Amino acid sequence: MSAERELAHTDFLDLSGNDPSEAFAQTLVYVCGQHGPVFVYNAGFEKARIRELAERYPQLSESLLAINERVVDLLPVARERYYHPSQQGSWSIKKVLPAVVPELRYDTLDGVQDGGMAMEAFLEGIHPDTTVERKSEIQQQLLAYCQLDTYAMVRLWQVFAGRNDLRL
Repeated sequence: MSAERELAHTDFLDLSGNDPSEAFAQTLVYVCGQHGPVFVYNAGFEKARIRELAERYPQLSESLLAINERVVDLLPVARERYYHPSQQGSWSIKKVLPAVVPELRYDTLDGVQDGGMAMEAFLEGIHPDTTVERKSEIQQQLLAYCQLDTYAMVRLWQVFAGRNDLRL
């Protein structure tokens, strides 16, 4: 978010087939900066991945672990403060998001609609036999899925915090 309180989106996707981990870790450190909260949904998972990157790349360890210290998990907030029957007993982001923000839904995305599908699409995207056309389609689908994931954190935080002062 810029100083003017406008939302800015940054993404990282490497379908080259090379290991993107270090470049991703560097980008994550740069994009997250050194201040402010980092909103996630299911901190245990996200923080574990960041710790793994910190172990693999000692030169980035301090910066990566500093990100973990700023993580704010929206899952416990949802569990403690919100429930809608449309969630059908689930606290999955795929159920909570459309209950909280009805206009945002994962099931309306073209192709990739959940983490499992994202992993399958990524593996197909990096496969050497995947055509350029299909790789482009996968890239668009993965970026749309990840952008919704990111935007979901913003909108959930807004609703839970009672804030609507961001220009989206």
